[in-house]
Amino acid sequence: MNSEQPLPSGEAGQLQASEQREQPRQGKRLKYAKFRKVIAIIMAALLPGLGHLFLGLFIRGLSFIVLLLLDIFAMLYVSSDGLRINIPLLILLGLFIPVLYFYNVYDVLQSADYMVRYRRKPDRYARMDARGQQSSPFYAWERGFAFAVLMVAGGGLMILFRMKPRWLSNFFEDYGFLTLAILLMMIGLFLFLREAFLNFKRKKLKERG
Repeated sequence: MNSEQPLPSGEAGQLQASEQREQPRQGKRLKYAKFRKVIAIIMAALLPGLGHLFLGLFIRGLSFIVLLLLDIFAMLYVSSDGLRINIPLLILLGLFIPVLYFYNVYDVLQSADYMVRYRRKPDRYARMDARGQQSSPFYAWERGFAFAVLMVAGGGLMILFRMKPRWLSNFFEDYGFLTLAILLMMIGLFLFLREAFLNFKRKKLKERG
């Protein structure tokens, strides 16, 4: 016996009319979302961080801008007249700019695609669910203390680059390249361990399933 009761003809007609009215609205929303995606990509191509700001991802956009400014300040400091130029360090700092630029464009593209697909706003992504977890890990950077730490550290480094203390000059001349190389190795090791941990969790979930 089928428990579902057919809708009366009047209600069915109203429902169909409501769906017909909603379809043009959804089409307009989708076109507008795609238009915003194109504008965001163009802005990201002009300057890292602008595309994220346009999409409403303010923390992520400001992070790209701060990282770009830090790299430029570091390059100016390393190549200053009173400092013995560390060529390998200067090359690495210079290579960081195109890496940051293209990752910024890629991230804007992914963020805009996510918004078009799920038709949500960035502030809704950052909210916590009932279990106290991020509703979407894709926008986890919009919450937390990472951006605050980046701002404090970035501001401190900019002050040091401007003041040019002698100990900092000696450090960059003697250990700048080595420190940057070790930092890159640590980042790579962290990403490797993180991916290994995620793969381990996926295997456990498959075994349970």
